[in-house]
Amino acid sequence: MPVSPELITGNIFNGLDYKLVELSNVFNIGYGHSLELNRLSNNAKGINFVSRTAKNNGISARVEPLPEIKPADTGQITVALGGSVLETFVQTEPFYTGFHISILTPKVEMTYAQKLFYSVCIRANQYRYSYGRQANRTLKT
Repeated sequence: MPVSPELITGNIFNGLDYKLVELSNVFNIGYGHSLELNRLSNNAKGINFVSRTAKNNGISARVEPLPEIKPADTGQITVALGGSVLETFVQTEPFYTGFHISILTPKVEMTYAQKLFYSVCIRANQYRYSYGRQANRTLKT
């Protein structure tokens, strides 16, 4: 099977009209709930708890609903700012978050596939955050 020359050269955007934009132009970027998992009650049928893990769509537990805190809505994107920096996932159920998690809400209607594309693009920048750097100040740009 022949290989596309664009794949060899790395220029897959050859001939396409594109430009880089800041995330803050595409998404409203907010900080998560900043909850501590050890202070919550586990419940196998509860609300997803998203932490800074790179596994299981960022979900580290399911917890009892908190009457005073509304879970984040389905379809938002979570980004780990520390720990497994820039691990990015589209959440398919309502969720709470731990510390150092940003929630990205699209400014315009997006399909699930478009959200996945942005998630991959964000994750592709993980190499910028080696040696203990966090993304809490730079995610917007």
